[in-house]
Parts: sequence; structure tokens; C-alpha cells
Amino acid sequence: MASIAFPQLAKKATLDDGTTYGYIHVPAANNKPTFLLLHGAPSSSYIWHHQIELLPKAGFGVLVPDLLGYGDTDKPESYEPYQMKCLVPQVHELIVKLLGTSQKVIGVGHDFGAGLLSHLYVHHKTLFSQLVFIATGFMFLDSPFDPDFIIQLSRKIVGYSTSGYVKVFISPEGASLIEKNDKRVDSLFYAKDPSVWIQHLGEPGGFEKFLESDTEIPVADWISPAELEMHNRILKAGGYTGPLNWYKAAVFCGPAKEDRELAPEEKKISVPTLFIATLKDYAVIPDMHIQTLQSLAKDLRVEKLDVGHWAMLEAKERVEELLEEVGNTRID
Repeated sequence: MASIAFPQLAKKATLDDGTTYGYIHVPAANNKPTFLLLHGAPSSSYIWHHQIELLPKAGFGVLVPDLLGYGDTDKPESYEPYQMKCLVPQVHELIVKLLGTSQKVIGVGHDFGAGLLSHLYVHHKTLFSQLVFIATGFMFLDSPFDPDFIIQLSRKIVGYSTSGYVKVFISPEGASLIEKNDKRVDSLFYAKDPSVWIQHLGEPGGFEKFLESDTEIPVADWISPAELEMHNRILKAGGYTGPLNWYKAAVFCGPAKEDRELAPEEKKISVPTLFIATLKDYAVIPDMHIQTLQSLAKDLRVEKLDVGHWAMLEAKERVEELLEEVGNTRID
């Protein structure tokens, strides 16, 4: 939540459809570009707090929204408003409202934010000068999101399930289960040993067993107690219904008709693209994301980091270096 973590920077904007978005915007200096930082689920704009501090120090602008269901942004109770066909025009309008139509941004997406970035790029290509995907690569939903298929596919490719937790996320009681166990869930999300995700998040039934147990997971040393408390405070204030609605919309609504019917060439990426692969991330399959991007992006750079899902926290110095390299690259 921008107003909790960054009270002096937090702002709000009401869009044409009446939706209110909370965001942080620090203008660029000396004609440097602006980074659009899109968080995943479940996190918030706070997940970018290192970048919000460091990128402006290097002269870059940042635009960091709390996405729908999070922080200072509206939180519809039903999952239908969380479809990409609703989110893309909202975030596009916010960008244009703040930056105008002539300024291109560097899009950075993590987790579900990478999926939103993928859809934004496909439908608004002229908005972007470069793209950066962290942990999750290009994720354009043009077919139904089937958790059972992903579970079986991941077992076939890497030998274990990556997505069993989705069954809890899309269940009617998912939000309340997590809210009742929020501190323990935080310790799992930010575990010192990322491989515990295989047992407690990836395997079907594993997350339910974790929630029903009293298992304590040691927290990683790259996230301070104060950071963890802020993360918990933000999500606790807004609840988990909104964050989990992203998953419900993907599973129960499926892709929009225009996305299903989109020609393959429309999904090609013509701008320079960086993929930061997280090799100790047991919720994704890095090689699969790399292969997808290699088939789509004509100018692709892949940086492999020996870290878990939260690269912007665990490897903040290296991520900052990479982002500044991207920002300082001249695009003709």
C-alpha cells in the first residue's frame, strides 16, 4: 500500500470507469526514461521499495501502481473485474493520465505483473521502449488457465508440481484461510530455503496441509523483520480476496475473445527485452519462460540469478544494476 509504505509519495487517481488506483510516481530527471513497475500476486507496490528508492537516485522516473485488489487501489469483491480485458485499459489510462502519450516507458513485470505487462505490450506496443520480465516471462493468456494442466506439465518437465497452491487460491475459503494464518504464510512466501515451496506450495494438497499444521518456516535473511512486517501490514489491511481474484479470473473467466483470436505475429516483441531468470524459484520453470521469450523477442537478453522468486529483494543490488543498464541503453 503506497500510502502506508511511502506516505510522502503516495497518490491516487480516479479513472473514467470510476475505479480509483493508488500509485507512486517520481518523475525522471535529465530526460531519462521512466520505469513502470508492476507487482505480482500476492504482493503490492511495496515489493519494489528498493527500486523506488534507488532508481530515482540514478535519475530515472518510476511509476508504481497498487494493482487492482491491492493497497490504495479499489478491491472489487467479485473476480470478474480482474480479467485482463478490464485491467489493461485501466493501467493504460493511468499511464497516459500521468505521463501523456508521447513518453515511452520501460515496462517491468514480476509474477502476475509480468502477465499484465505482456497484455499491455500486445495491445499498446507504442507505449514501451523496452521490457523487463522478472521470474515470470511473457505470459499472454490466450487460452484457459488450467491448474491441473500446469501441475501435470511441471511434473513432466522438472519432476515436481509448481502450482498446487492455485487450488487453494481459487477456492471459496482461500482468502480466509490465508488471513487466519497470515504470519506463517509470510514465512513460507519468504522462506530461507526456497525449496520448501515444492512440498508446501507446489504439491497438490501441500498448501492445505501447511495451513492446517503448526509448521514454522525459517525466514530468509535478505528480508528484514521490518520489511516483513510492512508486507504483512499492507496485505492484512486490504485482505486477500482481491489478490486471489487475479487467479480466479484467470481460471474461471479465461481469456477475452479478442485475445483468443489474436494472430501469432501480434504477440511478437519488437523492443529490447531482458528476462531475469530466478533459478531457485520453485513456482516457475525458468527454461520454459526462456524458450517462450526466445520464440517471441527479436532482441532478448537473459540474466540467470541463483535466487528464489523475489529477485528484487534477494538480489536487489544486481537487479538495480541490470535495470540501470536497461535505462541507460539508448533506443533509437
